[in-house]
Amino acid sequence: MPNQPLKTEELLGSREIRFIDRTESNYPNLMRMCMDFDFCVLQLQRKVYSHITNRYLSDSQAFVLATQDYRTNDTPAITPICDTLAKLEDYVTRHQVDILHDYLFGAMSDDVSSAG
Repeated sequence: MPNQPLKTEELLGSREIRFIDRTESNYPNLMRMCMDFDFCVLQLQRKVYSHITNRYLSDSQAFVLATQDYRTNDTPAITPICDTLAKLEDYVTRHQVDILHDYLFGAMSDDVSSAG
């Protein structure tokens, strides 16, 4: 799974989405990744320049899965940017094995995998 770069200069901010109750979660795979592993769901506020107001405004919602240390390192997102939590849940459901493999065993670099 390739990591997706988070370009901080394109963001106004972000906030972490918390999952509280396992029994009532609408997004069970996202909740599992956050509660059982060291991931978090971030809601990104991408900035867009408005020529009407001559300032940057927040774009539509965007969600990614990242590791918990996203604040201390220049850590890339684990998933591509998704428009809704439902789309992020679907992406994580389809790619869960690859995401966990890369997280637990480290991502294989192209140089190592093509040498064998």
